[in-house]
Amino acid sequence: MEHQRCYIYSPLESEVRPSKRQRTNIVQPQNLLAERLQTFREAWSHQEKQIQTTLENADRTTQEKILDFIKVAAQPDPEDSTTIPTGLIIAGPSIASYGPYFERLGRRIKDGTDCAYLVLSSSESPNLKTLLKNLVQKATSRAAEDDDDELLPPGASSRNGPKLLNFDLGHLQGWQKRNRAQSIVIAIQDSEAFDSNVLVEMIDLFHSWLDRLPFVLLFGIATSAESFEDRLSGNSLRYLKGQKFDVTQSDEIIEKLFSATIASAHVSLRIGPNFSRRILDRQKDHVQNVQDFLDSLKYAYMAHFYANCTSIFLKDGISFTHSSPDAFEAVRNLPSFRRWVEDKLDSLETQEIRKLLDSDRYLFDKISQQLRSSQQVLSAINIAVAFLSNVRESLQITPSVPLSSLWIRAASGEMVESPLLRETMLSIKKIPSNKFLHLLSSLRNVQEDHFSLELDTYRTELEELVKNSTDSAPLRSQHDVRNDSLRTTVVAQKVLLSKHKAALSEQDKAYSELVGRFHDEIQDYFNTTFVDPQELFLSEILIYDPKLPHIEVFQPKPRFAIERALSTPHDYLGCNCCGSSGRDGEAALSATQPATALLYQLYLESGSLINVSDLWSAFNAIGGDEDSESKTMALFQRALAELKYLGLVKPSRKKVDHVAKMMWKGL
Repeated sequence: MEHQRCYIYSPLESEVRPSKRQRTNIVQPQNLLAERLQTFREAWSHQEKQIQTTLENADRTTQEKILDFIKVAAQPDPEDSTTIPTGLIIAGPSIASYGPYFERLGRRIKDGTDCAYLVLSSSESPNLKTLLKNLVQKATSRAAEDDDDELLPPGASSRNGPKLLNFDLGHLQGWQKRNRAQSIVIAIQDSEAFDSNVLVEMIDLFHSWLDRLPFVLLFGIATSAESFEDRLSGNSLRYLKGQKFDVTQSDEIIEKLFSATIASAHVSLRIGPNFSRRILDRQKDHVQNVQDFLDSLKYAYMAHFYANCTSIFLKDGISFTHSSPDAFEAVRNLPSFRRWVEDKLDSLETQEIRKLLDSDRYLFDKISQQLRSSQQVLSAINIAVAFLSNVRESLQITPSVPLSSLWIRAASGEMVESPLLRETMLSIKKIPSNKFLHLLSSLRNVQEDHFSLELDTYRTELEELVKNSTDSAPLRSQHDVRNDSLRTTVVAQKVLLSKHKAALSEQDKAYSELVGRFHDEIQDYFNTTFVDPQELFLSEILIYDPKLPHIEVFQPKPRFAIERALSTPHDYLGCNCCGSSGRDGEAALSATQPATALLYQLYLESGSLINVSDLWSAFNAIGGDEDSESKTMALFQRALAELKYLGLVKPSRKKVDHVAKMMWKGL
C-alpha cells in the first residue's frame, strides 16, 4: 500500500496533563541541623570517654612508676643529698604528643602527691634568665614583673625586705614554704630542643639551690638516654641521679585507640575501611601523632552528621514527629534502599514496596527496625575480629597482623576465604593440647553475646583427656606434622617419597575429634559473621566511608598549594588584573600581582645562586613606582623575607650579595 489512512487526535481539556509536575514542598538541605548537631555531640562524647580511658590505661604503668619515683625522691635522704633526682622519660619520636602526655602526668602527680608540678618547653626557654622567669611565674601564678624592676640595685628594699628580681629563685623558695610542697617537680618537655648550654647552666644552678629547694627533674627524650647524656658536661652529669622510663610508643597507642573507637562494638557510627586505611597510612607515612589521629576521627564524625541529613536517625529515642520529610526522601534515594526494594520486588512483595514509597510512618518503623538489626551485624563483625586477633595472638602465628588490618579486611568484605583466615584455621587443626588449653583460657576475655561457642564444655573435655593420658607429652591431632612420616621406595631405579600417617593412640584420636569439632564451629562462625557491611540495609547511615574523603583535609599538599598560589595568584584571588596569559597557564609578569608572587616568578627563572642586586633591578623594572622608590624597596624586602620564611632561599656563604636557591618547582 502506497497510502495509509491517519487522523489527528485532539484530547479534551480535562485530559491534558500539566507540562511539569509541581513541587509541593520546599526542600531544606539543612533541616534538623540543630538536632543532628546534638546527636553528633552525644556520639562524640561517648568516643571521648573511650579515648580518655584508653590513653590513661596506656600510660598507667609508666606513670605509676614515675609517681613512685617522685614519692621516693620527695623523702629526704641523708646519705645522698647532693644529687638531683632525675627521671629520663623516653617518649619516642612523636614530639607533638609530648604535651598531652605531660598534662596527664601532671594530673596524676597533683592527685597522688603533695608536690608542685611545672612544665617548661624550649620555646619559652631560649636562655637561662627567661627560663627562670617563666618558672617563677608558673609556680607563683603571678604576672611577670616589669623589666624596669631589673634595673633596681640588689640592695633596694621593699616593705617585706630586699627586692628580689623576677628571675630569682628566692621567689620559688618563699612560695614553697607557704604551700609546704614536698618537692618541686620540673618537667623539661622537649629536652632535645633546648640549647645544651641552657641545660648545663640550669642543672648547675638547681644543684646550688638543692639545700634550700627540693628539686626533681623530668626530661622528655625522643631518641635515647645515651644521646641526652652526651649533650651534658661531666660536672652536670655528676649532679644528677637518673632513672629511665619507657613510654608506650605512638603506634601501639594508635592500635589501642583504633580498637576502642573504630573497631568497638558499642558505637553508633562506624568509620568505613577506606577511610580507616587512609588515616592509618597517613599516620604511618607522614605523622606520628596521636592527636592528629583523633582530630581526623572527629572531623569524620562532624562531616557525617553535617552533610548527611539521614544521620538524624542515629539519635537515641527519635520519634516520627521529630523527623523530617526530606530525611525520608533522602532514605528512599540511598543505594542500599534501592537494592532492598529490588530484592522485595523479586519476591513479589509489591504491597510492601508501595507502603515504603508512600507512607513515611511505615518507612520510619522499618528504618528503626532495620537500623537495630544492622547495628547488631556490625557489632558481631567487630567481636569476630577481636576473636580472630585473640586466636592468632594465642597461637603465635607469624607474621603478626595488627587488629586494625584485620578489621579493615573484615569491613571490606574480604575476610571469608582469605589466605589469612585459611592460615589461622589450619593452625587450629594442628594445635597441640597445651596450646589449645591456653587458647581456650584467652578466649574467655572475648564477649560471647554474638556467638554460641561452649568454651567451658571444650575446656572440660580437654582437661579430662589430658588427665586420662598416660604420656606426659601433649596430645596431638591427626593433622600435626609430627604424626606424618615419609616412606622411601625405589621403583625402576627411581626414588619415590610418600607421606604416611603414624598410628594414633586412643587419646590422640579423641583429641583429634575434639579439635575437629572446635575447628568446624569456628569456621561456621566466621563464615556467617564476616559479611560485607556495605551490603547492609541503610549502611550509608551507619558507616562513614566516602570514596574521596576530603583529600585536602586528611592528605594535604602544602607545598603544591604554596607553589600554585605564588605562580598563579589569580586562581586564589579571583581577579582579572593578574589573569593567566603566560605559558602553561601561569600568570605573566605584571605589576598588578602581589609582590611575593612577582618575586617568586623571577626566582623561578634564576639559577642556584641569585644576585640580589639583579633581582631588585628586575623587580623594580616590572613593579616599580617611579614616584616612590622607597615603597617599592619595602615591598621587595618584605617579599624576599617571605620567600626566606617559606624556605625557598637562604643567605649564601660563598657570595655575600647572593642568596642560594633552596627549592625548584615540582621537585
